[in-house]
Amino acid sequence: MAASHKDLQRINIVVVYVEAHLHEAITVASMAQQVNMSEFHFHRTFKAVTNESFNQYLQRKRLEQSLFELRSPNQLSIQQIAINCGYSSQANFAKAFGRYFGFTASAYRKHLVLENSMNGKLSSKIGKTIQPQQLYHGTLTEQDRALVKQQCQSIGIVDVKEAHYCYVASTMGYRLEGIAQAWEQLKELLASQSIPLYQKNRSVAFCRDNHFLTPMEQCRYEAGYQVHDPKPLLGKGIAVHTLEAGQYLSACFKGKMSELRHPFYLWLFSEWIVDNKIILASKTVVERYHEVDMESDFIHHEILVKVY
Repeated sequence: MAASHKDLQRINIVVVYVEAHLHEAITVASMAQQVNMSEFHFHRTFKAVTNESFNQYLQRKRLEQSLFELRSPNQLSIQQIAINCGYSSQANFAKAFGRYFGFTASAYRKHLVLENSMNGKLSSKIGKTIQPQQLYHGTLTEQDRALVKQQCQSIGIVDVKEAHYCYVASTMGYRLEGIAQAWEQLKELLASQSIPLYQKNRSVAFCRDNHFLTPMEQCRYEAGYQVHDPKPLLGKGIAVHTLEAGQYLSACFKGKMSELRHPFYLWLFSEWIVDNKIILASKTVVERYHEVDMESDFIHHEILVKVY
């Protein structure tokens, strides 16, 4: 089922709402009503766009948010985190967390290494053994590290100004064909609004999911283009994200697109951030593009993640 542009915008509204209201009771019925769709049509459209049912998506987002909060410097109690993530009790949260990840919330918070970690649903979904001390899985060789040194043009903490981006989401997650399709749809959207294309340093992507944890086709990739005044677009029901001002980790990558996820992202998140004791303030990775040539497998871009 191919979703119409209108339905894609409706699902964008739902995704944004869910991210901001994970602590509340959310149902298929309430979401369908909010975007003026029947429950049947909403269910089919949501799955067509995200490649998972709404209830599966909601549970995954709640549990992934709990991972983020468990390592947050705020050091909330597990009970409070359970409430923040929409669970009625710590017991219900513990059961759902253990069933999904295969280890306990306290084990994750303490960075424990488990010799006999049970297989959770996540392990079977992504085909990897999950350990609580490290959620970016993979092996880096010395050759990989040498390659990363060539690819990394710069890395550090930078100040970023507020900016607004209209966007279109991929319906195939992080898969290249889905990403290419999202950019084509964004170009059509920009042309329909008489917004000039190909202006320097205005193209970004919002990468909402950790592809080491989430199947590639279920990861949320949003192709975005900077706009100076978002109000006219919002008035027409066109989705717009605001990138918050603040301090961000900035890592500039230049090299093969096929080597971005591995080894570069693996090195960045599993080694550099850990070794430099960087505490991330957001789960979203923003990719700001300078030059992309998919046919030649080349990309030059800046990776941004908000930090404390």
